[in-house]
Amino acid sequence: MVPGHARAIDAGAGVMAGRAKAAAVLVAITLAAAANATAQEPAAAATTPAKRGSGATTTPEPGTGAGDGASTAICDASTALTAIGIDTDSGLVLFAVAGPGGGAGAWTVALDLGSEHAGHGATKTSPAGAANDAANAGDASSSGTGAAAPEAHAYPEHQGGRFGGSVGPGPVVALEPCGPVCLQPVRFGDGAWRPLGEPVTVPAASTAAATYDAGGTPWLVAHTAATQDGQVQAFAFRFAGREWKSRGSLVVTAVGQPQAVPAPQRRDAVISGTGLFSAGGSPATWVLGLPGLPPARRGQLLALTADDDAYISGDGIAYLSSDGGKTWRRSTWTPWGGGDTTGMWRQGTDYVIDLPVGDHYGALQLAWYDRRSAAAERVVLTRLGAGGSWSELAAAPVDVTTRNGEHLPVTQALIPRAGEWILLSGCAATAGGSGLVLRTFEKGRLSDPRFVPIVLEPKAPAARPPAPGR
Repeated sequence: MVPGHARAIDAGAGVMAGRAKAAAVLVAITLAAAANATAQEPAAAATTPAKRGSGATTTPEPGTGAGDGASTAICDASTALTAIGIDTDSGLVLFAVAGPGGGAGAWTVALDLGSEHAGHGATKTSPAGAANDAANAGDASSSGTGAAAPEAHAYPEHQGGRFGGSVGPGPVVALEPCGPVCLQPVRFGDGAWRPLGEPVTVPAASTAAATYDAGGTPWLVAHTAATQDGQVQAFAFRFAGREWKSRGSLVVTAVGQPQAVPAPQRRDAVISGTGLFSAGGSPATWVLGLPGLPPARRGQLLALTADDDAYISGDGIAYLSSDGGKTWRRSTWTPWGGGDTTGMWRQGTDYVIDLPVGDHYGALQLAWYDRRSAAAERVVLTRLGAGGSWSELAAAPVDVTTRNGEHLPVTQALIPRAGEWILLSGCAATAGGSGLVLRTFEKGRLSDPRFVPIVLEPKAPAARPPAPGR
């Protein structure tokens, strides 16, 4: 079974992998606030100048009290964090943290952005515990927006090889191989992965992914290996009445990452590439056509609304359609100008476009890494609005600067819910344990850098019978 996690935007993926390697330093300190920010930490701010820009640096205390479980570091800036899946209803994001050398000691880390994002499977803290966590987290306890503090909890991992995590409105569902043509769907809740229904038989040497439809019902879509012209055979299964039931197969193309997502056209359906699978109908091709591109530039298709679609080519160019794919137009907009201005800068060298993992329902959202100035590389968050007009949501330096002058670049951009972003700069290790380094965009504002301590939870509860579909 081959985990299907290759990204469609090759240039963007390569750059993001490079960013992760560049951050390979052990960080025993915390973050500098943005250049125009005021430190939220009660302790006196340090005055060590940053190498790029300037700003106060704050030092959160090591975890104590409710954070005692975080006294052991499980990751640092050299550790790869793999996004497992996202509950776009609650905004809960799950990451996989591998053990040393890829061996034993792995963890599932659940990131909950705050109480208003009450997550399925998130660990809730008592009011007293929350107060202790906020005090111990330093500047991670406040973003200046009035939102509750993000929380990150790590749970021991005992099963390897899980893949195909869902991005949709429900608790994250992933897939565990149980044989050459066998997959066991599992769902995360209460700090543990538990079977969701019986194993499913899929074609040999296929990839697969879980998702939800807009009504909250889990789905599984498996794909055979692609042909020379990029076509794959997709097999869909819907979870109903505690059973996985086949909803047919279809030849599809332009499958993206995630490989399957909720369909905006109807509440009981999901989309995988050009194919639509529903509870009440036969599989069908939902788009009239695709941009005419050579094989080397083929990419992924996104259904934004019932009428509006986007296609992101393999080299990161956005093509837009407002008539169900009958006609397509290439977007020439950039955050620094459109039209002829675009040709002045080279994509992949002067700038890189990244399609964040997450909720793209209703609007195309892209992260631009502006590298035109090597001394001031920026990340720009953008959104395609009604009528095909682009807007810049926020911009900030790519690097987060630590107190000792180290730079932690953005390694992943995610959209956990509509209108919200996470810019993750990986993991950092302090004397008190590990924490996630991130910035969030919500309510129209990009937060200062945060250090979110990872609280280590005890052994997960014993398994219980699989829950019925939602």
